[in-house]
Amino acid sequence: MPKQLEIVKYRDVIPVTSIPRFVPDLGYLAIEVHGEDFSSVESVYINDVRAPEFIILNSRTMYVQLPEAAQSSISSIEVVSSRFTHNASASKLSFELGNKTKTVSGLLKLVQLFTKWILQSPNSDIFNPERGGGLQELVGHLSSDAQMNVVLSSVDRAVQNTVTQIRSAQTKVSGLPLEERLLTAEVADFSVQKDQMSASVKVVIRSAAGQIASTALIL
Repeated sequence: MPKQLEIVKYRDVIPVTSIPRFVPDLGYLAIEVHGEDFSSVESVYINDVRAPEFIILNSRTMYVQLPEAAQSSISSIEVVSSRFTHNASASKLSFELGNKTKTVSGLLKLVQLFTKWILQSPNSDIFNPERGGGLQELVGHLSSDAQMNVVLSSVDRAVQNTVTQIRSAQTKVSGLPLEERLLTAEVADFSVQKDQMSASVKVVIRSAAGQIASTALIL
């Protein structure tokens, strides 16, 4: 099966069930965190800042060092797995090669391709000027509730344009595995955070093999 260098990293977000206490006698300020399954934890973010250190005690308990910026109060915690199972309730996306390069294939390769193309702006690639859904051009364009319907229409159009572009390109590729061939993609959820004037978009991607994955972006 053909593979591709991983540059769009999707990782499952592991649910946290409780933060019962501060941990004494570690030499630094840390919290005890309980969750569903910490066996694959890759990183922890507190108030959107990466924790300097964490210690996994067992599959459901770990100690996490608080970043300096989060020592006065904790507003959010995100435990990120090293895995992508495409059926988790939430996932985290980042664009990076990481310390160790990895390759992707199958459904994850398709999700990576779709993400790159939908964010790409048309005319940004001189060799393929028509390529790109142009989704990142919508970032920062929200200024009132009245614009939300316009933004949703633009998001839906970006998704459909990306589907058309990828399917057209893939028809020229012979021997492409069905799990890497795009069948459909559609907006499954669009929610608005009024206090932050942002919108979250969830897109469900289906391969020709019938596999389903979802990707979420915040505008």
